[in-house]
Amino acid sequence: MLEGIRVLACGARDAVRLCATLLERAGAAVERTASDSADYDVILVSSDFDDANVVARWKTSGSHMVCDITATGPQDSRAGRRWSDAQIQAMSGLMDTTGFAHGAPVRIGVPLTEISAALYAAAAIAAAVRVKRMRGIVQNIDVTLSGCAASALTTFLPAAFARRAVGRLGNRHPACAPWNAYRTRDGWILICTGTEEQWRKLKQEARVPQLDDARFASLAERVRHVDELDALVESWTTTLTTDDCTRICESIGVAAGPIVGVRDLADEPNFRMRHAQAARAMKAHGVDADTYRDVSIFETSALSDALPVAKRAVPCERGANAAPLAGVKVIEIGQYTTAPLVGKHLAALGAQVVKIEPPGGEAARAWSPGQGGTSYFFALNNTDKETIALDLKQESARAYLRTLLKDADVLVENLRPGALAKLGFTREALGAINPRLVYCSISGFGMTSAYPSRPAFDTVIQAMGGLMDLTRADGAPVKIGASGADILGGQAALFAILARLAAREENAGAFIEISMQDVAAWCALFAAGNNSARGQALACLDGHIWMEREVSDAERAQCSALPKAVAAVKLAGATPVMRVDELLQDGDFLADVLSAARDANGAFWPVLKAPYRLTKTPACVRAAPGAPQAVRLAPPAPARAPVPEDRPA
Repeated sequence: MLEGIRVLACGARDAVRLCATLLERAGAAVERTASDSADYDVILVSSDFDDANVVARWKTSGSHMVCDITATGPQDSRAGRRWSDAQIQAMSGLMDTTGFAHGAPVRIGVPLTEISAALYAAAAIAAAVRVKRMRGIVQNIDVTLSGCAASALTTFLPAAFARRAVGRLGNRHPACAPWNAYRTRDGWILICTGTEEQWRKLKQEARVPQLDDARFASLAERVRHVDELDALVESWTTTLTTDDCTRICESIGVAAGPIVGVRDLADEPNFRMRHAQAARAMKAHGVDADTYRDVSIFETSALSDALPVAKRAVPCERGANAAPLAGVKVIEIGQYTTAPLVGKHLAALGAQVVKIEPPGGEAARAWSPGQGGTSYFFALNNTDKETIALDLKQESARAYLRTLLKDADVLVENLRPGALAKLGFTREALGAINPRLVYCSISGFGMTSAYPSRPAFDTVIQAMGGLMDLTRADGAPVKIGASGADILGGQAALFAILARLAAREENAGAFIEISMQDVAAWCALFAAGNNSARGQALACLDGHIWMEREVSDAERAQCSALPKAVAAVKLAGATPVMRVDELLQDGDFLADVLSAARDANGAFWPVLKAPYRLTKTPACVRAAPGAPQAVRLAPPAPARAPVPEDRPA
């Protein structure tokens, strides 16, 4: 996809190293040591760690695309300092959203902001390569860890917009119960119930008489009495092994999975099936600094082997100010986070994105809080899209979708594996409709999976991908507060799609497969093999500060008697742990991250800027989504009148 692109990766940040690995995976040639005679297309740097003067010369030369990954933007009041991933977690709100409700904030066990910056940088580079190949424009790219951290807060910012308190939930869900990590006879299991039917089946299997109590008769009551509910559920799970409990949940359609240790991934059935070579190496040699490189976060193949190769007429608008994806048409069939994240970034980069919603709209539209009948969460994830309502169970709606797909360039979806095929849109069928289509499927465990019938939520994937094993509060595994598996899976898909669109050759259609568990494991293995400095959150009068050094008892006592802003000044190396609602009073957040968009009715909505900046063809967030438009479909063919049976006279 990026064959022929030469990359120099010389920045000191983990994000540079990870981004280089991603570009290599997409076909680029990467060098880690500069050569005076080399003609690089892309130079990866981190100017807050590297020689800023050298970086400035590269940026102004006009002969290279320079991608500069830094902690904060150049206009940020904190610019230029060597902020670590953990410090960015603290100052961005990510740390305060991770951990148990009545405990201290918890550092996410993987360098989430570095990983996110690497993925967004790789995607932005692919977009810039496409612009250079098609229009000859060379430009620079800036990516900030702080912007990437803010982009991961879409489940928490809505409450802050509505001036509501934003707190930690641990492994629980704010609106569903039971939804938590529970001890078993030999480990932990993550169980998530999202419907009354799932709760009824789980209660029936558990056979704990107290679960029939009126306190748990409705969802609202279960959430209100969640402490008692969780204790009763755990009284059942502790009688079972993790494997037995998982099998029971899968048999009744309840999303569940074991909390897998990073070093146990080699024995995890789906990981072992999808990454046999990596699993064997881990069994033989353990996890080291390069183990993560043996795991691919996306797989590409032909859309359909049954069709002849068809040339892609690469769409493009030639104007100097045209966006990177001007002329590209995208169909999105997605909900919640993963596919919508992909769609909103493709739209920000200039693509026409048509989002297919079910009749009545995507369920997330109705989440609280919001305005005008649409949630802030939905708006944050669906900017700049055309939205239409289609009931794909109806043949007329499927026929309309086939019409949309005929001239589309990309189809991205995050339905359950096989769901689109059951509607008649197999890879072969899609290839027959449009042989040049790039089709990206995002799922929890992949299209080829050891768990073809197992439902997957973000929390389950965090558990089964090693992320929760590395993120612990007082020894107990805890999920990343943000929807880490969903977000990282969406970012991986975004990069894979953009790399395919940037390919030099006019490619035939392609199939891109994203398994969120693959992406989670890639992140966890990197973190396990590249240990970062530990630290601790210290309590203050009004919150916490984050320290990355040993703290004396006297300093701890001093900190507890001070507001966190004062403690951060008095204790060397301290960083205040910001709450999400506090970000809305932070000048840097308001200037560098937050923006406003209008919907079709003229109402203003708070939205987020893209965390990557292309200097000549920038990504732009412009419009909030409106209501899904109804489509006038052809009426069904009238039923034929029955033919009378011949009867003997």
